Amino acid sequence: MIWQTKKLGEVLEKIVGGGTPSKNNPAYWGGDIPWASVKDIKENESILEQTQDFITEAGLKNSSANLVPAGTLIIPTRMGLGRVVRTKIDTSINQDLKALFPKKELDTDYLLLFLKSKAEEIAEKGSGATVSGIRLEHLKEIEIPLPPIDEQRKIVKMLNEKMGKIGEAKRLRAEALTDTEKILPQTLHEIFEEGKKNGWEEKTISNVCIVQSGGTPSKTIPEYWDSNDIPWLRSESCRDKKVESAQLFISKKGFENSSAKLLKPRTTLIALVGATIGKTGFTTFESTTNQNIAGLYPLDELVLLPEYLFIVAQNLYLKFTNLGSGKFKMANLAFVKSLPILIPPLAEQQKIVAELDALSEKVRTLRDLQTTQLADLKSLEKAYLREAFQSEDVIE
Repeated sequence: MIWQTKKLGEVLEKIVGGGTPSKNNPAYWGGDIPWASVKDIKENESILEQTQDFITEAGLKNSSANLVPAGTLIIPTRMGLGRVVRTKIDTSINQDLKALFPKKELDTDYLLLFLKSKAEEIAEKGSGATVSGIRLEHLKEIEIPLPPIDEQRKIVKMLNEKMGKIGEAKRLRAEALTDTEKILPQTLHEIFEEGKKNGWEEKTISNVCIVQSGGTPSKTIPEYWDSNDIPWLRSESCRDKKVESAQLFISKKGFENSSAKLLKPRTTLIALVGATIGKTGFTTFESTTNQNIAGLYPLDELVLLPEYLFIVAQNLYLKFTNLGSGKFKMANLAFVKSLPILIPPLAEQQKIVAELDALSEKVRTLRDLQTTQLADLKSLEKAYLREAFQSEDVIE
């Protein structure tokens, strides 16, 4: 039997929007009413159990925020397009979210899964120069297959069983990936703890390294940027691995008329600010950096190997992330120079570098495998959803 289709707007009783109480009135915020925004609607989740923000009764009454009951479907119509959740709590919503109330002929969980199957299509319908949004009329025009309500519930049951198995497999793969990412930091920690016991010499970075920062040529002078003369790196290059290429370049004039410094190949980079603070990189070519990176190179390679310096720098990450109490963190060159590092004999450094290189390759292979498996599971999940709502006979 071929299912009939209807436009989404025809099978919804109503669509309810929301709003934001004035941020200038403290009496509207910090109450006990959950207030949902796009940041609460997670990409790979179907349930909303809590919100980051709360408003008061006064905030609710004096704004266009609306309170929707537990069990309601909520979708973003501005940013986060294609996501959908069913709320387990009574919650108010802001203007970037819409609450969907289906008619009796449409099962709520069936609609949830259908919208998930249409996530990419909904995202593609988004428009906007800076922030993507979908117009309600476009949302209402989406066609939904509409079998009898009992059939809808059978489809939901079948899909939930399949999605539950995939979800568990995804969880296990994600956990394995997280554990994989811990292998190198744990190994580094063990190496340096053992080094302390063995009496390795400790010196501050300033005593064994050249430490320098970079600079940014003026962006208002095109000739400083119109050539591929000199690679110029930003803190995005610091990802605890070798830096194999540059995205940006400056001209010789740009270099000469800025505080950028020319760094040797095999220089260790450390990001000094923001989300990447404490992250490292290891250059494989001559380069310059902006002012948000510190470049470290040994004063004497017979005392300190550049490759070992890169390894030991990765063990300093927590020193940077523990700086200050605010969200935005910043380090300066004086802080970097003051940090102590353990320096074993050169032969021990060479051994550590060889062992870590071999381990890094194994970790990289394992990470790639797990990432591929996780991507395959996500693709399978999408395929099940597409098949369920495209076929006229999906019940097994």
